[in-house]
Amino acid sequence: MAARNIRISEHRFHIGQSVQFFPGPGIDHRSRGQYTIVLLRPLDGGAPQYRVKHKVDGHERIVCENELGSP
Repeated sequence: MAARNIRISEHRFHIGQSVQFFPGPGIDHRSRGQYTIVLLRPLDGGAPQYRVKHKVDGHERIVCENELGSP
């Protein structure tokens, strides 16, 4: 199985960076808050994705870059 190549330059945020998650429509808005980037994921429909971890409860989720902002 071939490894997926991820071009870092396509991602605005980097691993270990603190970000604010702003959930889109249809996502529970209680999940909003401070997260840490733990993994850069491949593009999905042209948008970079990330695996993020909530700073308080440790919950991890996969989010699109347009749902993230600087804290």
